Amino acid sequence: MNPSKLSMVLAVTCFLAAGPALAASDVRVVIPAPAAVHVYDDTQVGIVVSNIGNQSASAVKLTVNLPATHTSPTVYVMGTLANVDSRCTKSGTKLTCTLGTIAKGKSTTVSFAIALPEAAEVLSISAAATTTSSENSLANNAASVTPSLINYSVAVQDGDLGHNSHCTGQGLTSYFECELFPSSLSAHDVVFHGDGTLSFVDAPPEYTGVWSQDSGDSLAFTYYENGVPFAEFVGHGTNPGCFEGVTEFLGSAYVAPYEVCV
Repeated sequence: MNPSKLSMVLAVTCFLAAGPALAASDVRVVIPAPAAVHVYDDTQVGIVVSNIGNQSASAVKLTVNLPATHTSPTVYVMGTLANVDSRCTKSGTKLTCTLGTIAKGKSTTVSFAIALPEAAEVLSISAAATTTSSENSLANNAASVTPSLINYSVAVQDGDLGHNSHCTGQGLTSYFECELFPSSLSAHDVVFHGDGTLSFVDAPPEYTGVWSQDSGDSLAFTYYENGVPFAEFVGHGTNPGCFEGVTEFLGSAYVAPYEVCV
């Protein structure tokens, strides 16, 4: 056979062999970055599920993983959900959304709102889609996003009284976790002084502290007992009069999420 004709036959053969593999769906998940909002305000999330293949995608299901608390034994969503897409059901910290058939070249958007709290960790949302149809690629079936949260500026002045509400545990990262168990909350008061020191209200005199603000939306302080530091707090503004953050006890595995209102 003429070499040029042989090359043509081989090319056609390869094309025909590849044809059936290309006839498939291709589910793609994209999560556009939500608009930045203040902590505890609703973040509007829209997850776009598309079929960029050349065949319909049947029985498409989307699973959304929401930020989770570090509470035990029960784990909760780290935030407050609202306006969840009617095609979704919630179980634990996941949403399972039944999307049915997505025709080739079509897409659908799964939406919900979540009010995320101040936390000493990154709060991310991830999603992954499946279909009972064959797919050309599985590399684009999942996506994640980390919403941007804005803190409030709160000025601490000489003589301000700080009301500190808190709970104690291991691995906790947010005062939101304390609020899930109101009976676990306790409180104490301190006075912030203009020289960067603080004093305790109704505490023995051996307890003292120092405080600072590196930025308008942050607050840090250290507690001392007989001149020895034993607890360090770093927090950020969560509304026009409060900060939230985590107090670490030096040399201990325990932490205490605080809400400090002035």
